[in-house]
Amino acid sequence: MPGHEVTDRIADLIDEEHRLRTGALHHGGLTPAERLRLKDLERQLDEAVDLLHRRQALSAFDDD
Repeated sequence: MPGHEVTDRIADLIDEEHRLRTGALHHGGLTPAERLRLKDLERQLDEAVDLLHRRQALSAFDDD
């Protein structure tokens, strides 16, 4: 996955997380399904950010 795709994916995950959290504020909390989705989003976001950091580190030390 190219770098721009990773950052696009991160932005999409953040947008969905924001929508869930904003909805929870306006509707008195999250449903059980929304809580599960939020946990999954957090996991995916952590993985995507980790991937981005690894790619940035590799490119910083790339001799090519």
